[in-house]
Amino acid sequence: MAIMIVALVAIISVNMLFQRQLEIYRTANLYFREQAYQYSLAIERWGVSALAQDFEQEKTDKQHSDSYQDIWNTALVNFEVEQAKIDGIILDLQGRFNLNNLVVNGVVDKKWEATYKRLLKTLNLPLALSDSLVDWMDANEQPTGSFGAEDIYYIALDQPYRASNQSLVNVSELFLIKGYDKKTIDILKPHVFVSKDMTPININTSTPIVLMSIIPGLLEDQAESLIEQIDKTPFTEVETFLKDPLIKDKAIEPVQISVASSYFTVVSHVLIDKTMVSLQSVLKRDEQGTIQVLNRQESLWYESSADKKSAQDEKQ
Repeated sequence: MAIMIVALVAIISVNMLFQRQLEIYRTANLYFREQAYQYSLAIERWGVSALAQDFEQEKTDKQHSDSYQDIWNTALVNFEVEQAKIDGIILDLQGRFNLNNLVVNGVVDKKWEATYKRLLKTLNLPLALSDSLVDWMDANEQPTGSFGAEDIYYIALDQPYRASNQSLVNVSELFLIKGYDKKTIDILKPHVFVSKDMTPININTSTPIVLMSIIPGLLEDQAESLIEQIDKTPFTEVETFLKDPLIKDKAIEPVQISVASSYFTVVSHVLIDKTMVSLQSVLKRDEQGTIQVLNRQESLWYESSADKKSAQDEKQ
């Protein structure tokens, strides 16, 4: 009987200690997560400050353009604050294709549709993906082309839903659209973004692939030469860009290009102990220099020993 009582007490004690330890870990994770999130917001404010300084510099220089030579093009790399390790970077979103340019007021914009198809072709993706994306956003119920999809397609799925029939809210919405699987979106994602406003492409911050989509007939080597030229001397006027020998004979739509940007994103990664918080903040800077945070997207994960080993292998 005595042995049984001792065993029961031991079991109860171990269980109590386990529960207490679990509560301690849970509380620590919540604390570290909140602390990391606050650091991420601080990085967001750092990004806002850099964009504001850049705007003031443009006013002084009487020149409104954005390129990788500007003040905002900066980064925090392996920056340590107390027990936190911080990384942060500012990216220009208007060097990418705005998917919402495809449909304006419920109607397809043929010029932007042609641009998007060139982007798909350059990325070796099916051109028909343009049809299903247009149908997701346009106002009618008529399928576009042979790969279009309206309500009748989506309602017939195992888990039915309807087409949005409005502008995209987030790039992740592509997962709902016919033909857009993870592999396709991973290929497309570095070259696109989403804004409710129609936005021209900033040629100073675009990639060779985006340049090839916006400039009909531009070859890959020409696009790379153009990027090298821009890296040395960014364009300050669209008119000057259109006169460049590499593209002066191309059929470019001036309204589709720009040398300035309004949309940026601040990407931060904060690691405290084993808790990592990643935050993407989309910012809009208007013509008066006012900067607004449009949305934030957070991801959270806890580092394990396996994660550390993977990170070490990548560094090696």
